[in-house]
Amino acid sequence: MDIITGRILEQAGYSMSPEANGFSAVPIDEIIEFQYNLDILWDKIDCFSKDGLVMAAIMPTERTIIMNDTCKSLFEEKIGTMHFTMAHELGHWVLHVEDKLNQQTALAFQEVEDVYYCRSFSKKPPEEFQADMFAGSLLLPRPVITSVIETLKDENHQIKFSHLYRICDLFKVSISALKVRLHTLNLLYIDKDGSIHNSKEDYQGQMKLTL
Repeated sequence: MDIITGRILEQAGYSMSPEANGFSAVPIDEIIEFQYNLDILWDKIDCFSKDGLVMAAIMPTERTIIMNDTCKSLFEEKIGTMHFTMAHELGHWVLHVEDKLNQQTALAFQEVEDVYYCRSFSKKPPEEFQADMFAGSLLLPRPVITSVIETLKDENHQIKFSHLYRICDLFKVSISALKVRLHTLNLLYIDKDGSIHNSKEDYQGQMKLTL
C-alpha cells in the first residue's frame, strides 16, 4: 500500500523531506480533483442505514465523490475525519474502480456501476479495510511519520498524547487514524489503558515483567 500511495504523493509533488519548510498535511482535495479528475460534491445521503451513518459515497460512472451534507457540521468540527473520509473514497477509486476499468474497454465503462458508501461503523467487507489502509498510508506517509516519531523519541524521554495531538493538527488527521497508523508501522503502541509504549514488543515485555 505504501508503494501505491508513495507514487501518488510523488506525482502530486508532495515533499517527504522536512528540510525546506517542514512537513505539511497532504492536500487530499487537490489530489482528488486535479490528479484524478474527480469531483467532490456535497449532497444529502440517507443519513442512516442498518450499517451506520453514511459519511460519503463514490459514484464511479459520474467520477464523483459525494460528501454527506448532513454530516457537514461534524466534518467542519473534525477536519481529520473529513480528510480521512475523502482519502478513503479515493482509495476505492484507486484500488477498486480503476482496477475494473483497466480490465474493460471504454464502451464497457457503464458496467462499472458499484457505489461505495463510507459508513461510520459497520461490519466491514475487505474492500472497506483496504480503503482505510489506503487512507492512512496516503495521509500519513511512512517516511514522514517515521521521521516525526523518531525525532520525538530523540527529543523526549517519553512521548505523550500532547505530542500526538500536535501531529494530528499538523497533518490534519484524527487521533484514531494516527493511532492505527502508528500501530501498523509499529512506531508506537497505545495500550487499552491509554499508555504509550515505544512498540508492541516493549508493551508485551513490560507485561511479562509484571506477571
